[in-house]
Amino acid sequence: MSRISKHPNEEIVENKLYDIFINSIKNINQTEDVVSFLNDLLSPQEKVMLAKRIGVAYLLLQGKYTYDEIKKALRVSLGTIAKIHAVLALQGEGFRKTLQKIIFKKNVKNSLSELLEILTPLPPKGVSRGEWHKSRRQARWKREEPL
Repeated sequence: MSRISKHPNEEIVENKLYDIFINSIKNINQTEDVVSFLNDLLSPQEKVMLAKRIGVAYLLLQGKYTYDEIKKALRVSLGTIAKIHAVLALQGEGFRKTLQKIIFKKNVKNSLSELLEILTPLPPKGVSRGEWHKSRRQARWKREEPL
């Protein structure tokens, strides 16, 4: 991320800038608008860095992965993982609230697709058994992906 200026603004100016920043984000409703806004606002490196931090928080909240697994999967340092873990442990309400919604949606989606898989033990007419098994296996792998 870019370094902050050595010449800080007055507190009232900082607060006003922060309000404008928050309201800019808050007023975006469409996914395309979010993408466009972030592309205009952030450099490619900043987007990657923020996405990795969110990915680390997501994997930590799932509670299934070690620091080393996260480090290898996302190519982040142990220091970054530890810092985000500390934020989640000490405060992290924003991370938790946002990412728990994603985890919940993923769990519901996985549960529904698992139920559908259980309810369809045989391939439908006209579909080869091998192709049907292959598509079920791929769907199962996709459900089990960490991200």
